[in-house]
Amino acid sequence: MSSMYKIQKGRVLIYRVFDIGEEINLEKVSQILTDVAAPSRSKFTLKKSDRQAVIVSNDPLTVNLGNYRFTANGKEYTSEISAKVWDFGTLSLTFDFLIPEGFTITQLKEFSSAIQDYEDLDVYARSKSREFAQQIQSAMAKVNEWEVYEDYILYYIEKFTQDFEDASDILKQEDIAALILNEEKNTLSPQSIERIYDSKLQYYKNDLALIDWNSAFVIEPSGSLDIPDVIEFAMNQLLEMRYYDDLLDKKLREIYSAIELKNMSIFSSRYNEIALGAGQNYIEIAEIVESVENSLKVIGDLYHSTVFRSASKKFRFADWQTSIDNKLKNLADISALLLDNINNRKSHILELTIIALISVELIPLLHNLLR
Repeated sequence: MSSMYKIQKGRVLIYRVFDIGEEINLEKVSQILTDVAAPSRSKFTLKKSDRQAVIVSNDPLTVNLGNYRFTANGKEYTSEISAKVWDFGTLSLTFDFLIPEGFTITQLKEFSSAIQDYEDLDVYARSKSREFAQQIQSAMAKVNEWEVYEDYILYYIEKFTQDFEDASDILKQEDIAALILNEEKNTLSPQSIERIYDSKLQYYKNDLALIDWNSAFVIEPSGSLDIPDVIEFAMNQLLEMRYYDDLLDKKLREIYSAIELKNMSIFSSRYNEIALGAGQNYIEIAEIVESVENSLKVIGDLYHSTVFRSASKKFRFADWQTSIDNKLKNLADISALLLDNINNRKSHILELTIIALISVELIPLLHNLLR
């Protein structure tokens, strides 16, 4: 399929999202960075009329981190880097690459493939996140370095050299599905293309959003970054869900191992400690997970809330929430069962002790009767 449309203005946004800590104090972060950067408090100032459909409980802090340049296949690539710090513990880095004017969709595929194939980008992003986390560690309740991270690529087009009444017409002329899936060599099946295009969203006829699990294609003539902002938030929320799902796995494995390695004894405080620890973990993790889930509210079925729900569906939020809820339930059940078991054994020992004491009291009496 030959490219018909040429891009006049657009960018490729590469995201890397890391979990760096717990309960980040954004005001303190702002104070820490005052002497070394020019942080600006970012709000989801959504431009479309339904901006109240998406409400963020605590706006992230945005910091400009300068430029990043690299050479691949003899060509130089330059991006601006910005970071958003979220109060629930994540840092999202955005590498903003301008699309050269006049690029076709075919050239855009080659451009994005070169960026995605450059492995040192991930290495650089990881080092930047560590450097940033170290810089603001006094503003975090706890510092994390989780090896898992989220990556995402978003193609953002403001204007093509050609005008069209309906932005979705581009789907009939260009292989946007192959761009989203980063598929260069093989031809996609009709089912694969249909899966991508069925999720298209439009507010006006001249805009378009295609959101997939690992990439998105957005046409936005207004220049508003509403859609990228909402998708970026969803990525941060997704990473936190994955983090706490993994943390719950580790907690449960620790508890199962501790139970298997120890013989139950009412004279040891070990099981009591395990039970109380499990209960404490349940309370702490449930509270944090709830704050993450409630950090963004969507109201109604207006455009931005629809975009968030579409991203949530692609990111399988429901599956992660179900997994976390089940593991939290297991944690609570284990705590309750251990405490019940310990209390039952203590009750049995108490009963036996009472019987023994009564027996001791009866021995002299029986002795006298038998004389």
